[in-house]
Amino acid sequence: MHIENQKFFHIHKHNSPKWFEGARIGFGLEPNNAWRAFEVARRGITNPKSNEVYTVDMVALRALEFYRKQKVKDPKLSFYHFDPVITLAETLDSLFLATRMVRELMFEEVRRQLYVTLPSRMSCIWLIPEDPRAVRFWLDNIRGDYKKVYRVNATGELHRATQQIVMGDTISMSEWRKRAVDYWNGAKSESHDDELILSGDIEVLEEVPATEF
Repeated sequence: MHIENQKFFHIHKHNSPKWFEGARIGFGLEPNNAWRAFEVARRGITNPKSNEVYTVDMVALRALEFYRKQKVKDPKLSFYHFDPVITLAETLDSLFLATRMVRELMFEEVRRQLYVTLPSRMSCIWLIPEDPRAVRFWLDNIRGDYKKVYRVNATGELHRATQQIVMGDTISMSEWRKRAVDYWNGAKSESHDDELILSGDIEVLEEVPATEF
């Protein structure tokens, strides 16, 4: 859907000098921050003395063997904490990253095959309706501690979809493909927690304190 000069909110997760009142920023031609993060993302456990990095899955496997008392600690991991709770947190973080990568690759593949005119999640900006409930929902659900809320004026191609479709799960590729088709078909009815993506231009109107929502 093409829009002209419509008002939205946006939650920015990075401290960028490009974001200030009056700034004009384009989206749709280059990878966005989310996609650039995937290109360099790596999860590992680092030996603080040698700086050698071990993959999370390998460390988790060795730790599991120790927790089950089947084997002694791997000597190469003498620096590791062997705390089951921390190991679980490290493993879940790595799993969450891998799940998101699979999701985004599948969503983009389906978009290129069947919905080429819609905005790409690789280069879009995420927007939020002018609804305080929507801003509050995303403030509570977006990962990370750094969050700034901006009110913006937007022009371009907008897509609106049900956000539950993109929630991370360990599901099959065929199920991800089905979800991707549902996502690109768009929301059947509007809800304050919908996901909106735009390929186009935005003008930053003002920063709004998160405490107002």
